[in-house]
Amino acid sequence: MRIVIMLNGQVPRRDLLDSVVQGADVLIGADAGAVCLRGAGLRVDYVVGDFDSVPAELLQSLPAESVVHDPGQDDTDLEKALRFAVSRWQNPQIVVLGTTGDRLDHVLGNVLGAVRYTDRAFIRFVEDGSVSYFGNCRVEFHAPVGATVSLLPLAEAESVRTQGLKWALAGETLSIGTRGVSNVVESSPVVVEWQSGYLVVIRLLRAGERFEW
Repeated sequence: MRIVIMLNGQVPRRDLLDSVVQGADVLIGADAGAVCLRGAGLRVDYVVGDFDSVPAELLQSLPAESVVHDPGQDDTDLEKALRFAVSRWQNPQIVVLGTTGDRLDHVLGNVLGAVRYTDRAFIRFVEDGSVSYFGNCRVEFHAPVGATVSLLPLAEAESVRTQGLKWALAGETLSIGTRGVSNVVESSPVVVEWQSGYLVVIRLLRAGERFEW
């Protein structure tokens, strides 16, 4: 199952957005992310959240089964949407849009929230300039030769091995602040594997590049 979760952040450029949505089975608005979906002329299959930022008219326009009220205050909008998705579909592919904005705390909260679900879904954040991959000790993707890839450990990632990158890793442990930024693709697919811990892999997109599921 291919799922898009839209947050209330910066929406990607139109051609990139279209390439994501065209391959999606389900579009979910995480609270005010539903407003972003409607604003982009897209359908809303589900809206999940406490609805403090969603107009009543939008909620009333949807079937009752598409409105998932989650009033909890201990989770972010993204975590609520991820929890709904993994409870409904087994091992889905999830693309999250609108993850960035002018609140660094929100951006970091989204990243930390996503890593909690890597054992139940393959998650990617897609923004105008990058795709961020969240995997369960393994990430594989295709990328043009010469593309920039960064490996960012959240805490310690043990026994990191790479394939397809110029500066290869062969079992090293990456801690916060250690090497991993601005590697270069030499062959595709790129494979990054690690034994334990959390590692976010970020690939920079080239101008006009579209997304492929």
